[in-house]
Amino acid sequence: MPIKTANPFHDPLERMRPEVNRYLTLLKEGMESGDLPLLYGPAMESLPGQWRQHFADAMGETPQQLILEIGSHFGEVILKMATEHPETAFIGMDITFKRVVKVAQKSLAQGSRNMVSVLCNAKALDQVFADGELDGIFIFFPDPWAQKKRQMKNRLVQQDFVRILQKKLKPGGFFWLKTDCEPYYTDVCEAFDPSVWEQHQTRQGIPSGIYTSRFERLFREQGLPCHEFCWTSKGPIRTDL
Repeated sequence: MPIKTANPFHDPLERMRPEVNRYLTLLKEGMESGDLPLLYGPAMESLPGQWRQHFADAMGETPQQLILEIGSHFGEVILKMATEHPETAFIGMDITFKRVVKVAQKSLAQGSRNMVSVLCNAKALDQVFADGELDGIFIFFPDPWAQKKRQMKNRLVQQDFVRILQKKLKPGGFFWLKTDCEPYYTDVCEAFDPSVWEQHQTRQGIPSGIYTSRFERLFREQGLPCHEFCWTSKGPIRTDL
């Protein structure tokens, strides 16, 4: 069940009955007790500009980088990254109660202290993070909304959203995308202004690693192509966006 409110600091459980979805109780109790590394609603209101400090309390030191995954699904990719880069803080963002809880449970099970699962719509990115706060953002296989032409307006990565990405990333920060939909890939490439973004053929850091999701393996097993690119923000942050 996806959240319906666009306000990232509103409590989506406020008017929902636990019997509607058993993950509501797990979400609420997990955050309130601190037993699960997850956040939602009012608990995030004080975090824009303070995410590194939030992680420092759990990690015992200030993280070297802050990386966001939009659309974590069940966390396969971000959990692997968190294990391989314990000095980096990771935020997994999703809009469904089940996925947020499941990722938090898996993170707890593998003993990660550098990851938190967040219930939030990525369209609220501008409210949740301060300008220049993120070192990287990645989205693997977003919904291409390709069945009907009128659905294209529902795509997340469009020009307005790319402008927000550029604001939230620090200079040199990366945006990494994978998709099986070539028209979506083409449209996304056209949304990136080369005057403020740079595309790299040779990658460094986290984007140089091999991280494949279940979707990617499924597509490749069927002989379907996968398209990807990684752009970095040239900076400095533009104030006219």
